[in-house]
Amino acid sequence: MIPQQRKVKELNDTPKVSIVLPMYNSAADVPEVLAELDRQSYRDREIILVDDGSTDATRKVATDLTSGRDDVRVVETNHGGASHARNAGVGNSRGEIVFFAESDCVYDPMYLQRAVDSLDADPKAGAVCLTGAPLITRSTLATQSIDIENKVQHQLLNQGKLKPFYAWVYRKEVLMELGGFDEKLFQGEDKDLFSRVKRAGYTVAWVPGVNWWHRRDQTTPQLAKKWFTRGRTRVLFSLKHRRILDILKTVAPFWVTVFGVILLIWSPLLGALVLLIVALLFVGTTLRVMRISWPVVSRRRTFLGYPLFVMTRNFSMAMGYSIALVTILVRKIEGKETAWNNV
Repeated sequence: MIPQQRKVKELNDTPKVSIVLPMYNSAADVPEVLAELDRQSYRDREIILVDDGSTDATRKVATDLTSGRDDVRVVETNHGGASHARNAGVGNSRGEIVFFAESDCVYDPMYLQRAVDSLDADPKAGAVCLTGAPLITRSTLATQSIDIENKVQHQLLNQGKLKPFYAWVYRKEVLMELGGFDEKLFQGEDKDLFSRVKRAGYTVAWVPGVNWWHRRDQTTPQLAKKWFTRGRTRVLFSLKHRRILDILKTVAPFWVTVFGVILLIWSPLLGALVLLIVALLFVGTTLRVMRISWPVVSRRRTFLGYPLFVMTRNFSMAMGYSIALVTILVRKIEGKETAWNNV
């Protein structure tokens, strides 16, 4: 939950926007990230660096870098995860608009200006979605496949077939009303807040195009490890919103495939039939993405490996989901609470 806001002595110096950046053991990244935020053209803002109980020199580096600056403050909290750190940042913020920055993103210098303009133009909007793209530093199957899916999202948004589904810029009054981020969540916490904003009756403004770039791992094996972790931690979000169908879509193909392989030993015909059905469903979904993205993808040979990329992701997340579900069940039987740091 968002802590009570501190009183501001000089109301005339109150910025319109508060940029909140959570940090955890990020001593080496702080200089670059702060420089990145300083490149924003919109200047009526403050920057709040929230040290989430780091065990390295993050706080010292941040404090030394911002010494003598009135527009940057460093806030320290006990380690409670990114959601906790963001809420602490909001509680110490003074702006009427809050931008939750991420250390692994590169922002267009006009990002913040576009966000403010969008909210000013729509008084009913509680948040604004600015779409982005992956930051590709190496041309691999993983980066090209992610680029394909990003292009599909942009195309569906532009056609009105997909609605904005995330936001990192909010009106502060909306955050205070809804209690900010759910601190029990580590994955899907942004979508959780976004859905609560929509349910509360607020609209979401939208800025199309590429307004930021997300740094990602550049190979499929590297991403597979993150997908596994994402699957483990995302279950809490799915259960909270009773998205049972999403869970089934993630874990069912994996376990049906395992069942089909085992069934081959006892009944080759039935086993082959089960595997064929799973394969056909997988191919149908993959072909839909390929069909939509075909006109806007330059390196079409990527499509040859794209199914393998999707299969690796699906199976990695399914394993993460499965382990998390078992862990949650065991903790429930033991009468213990579940949260992002114990699943």
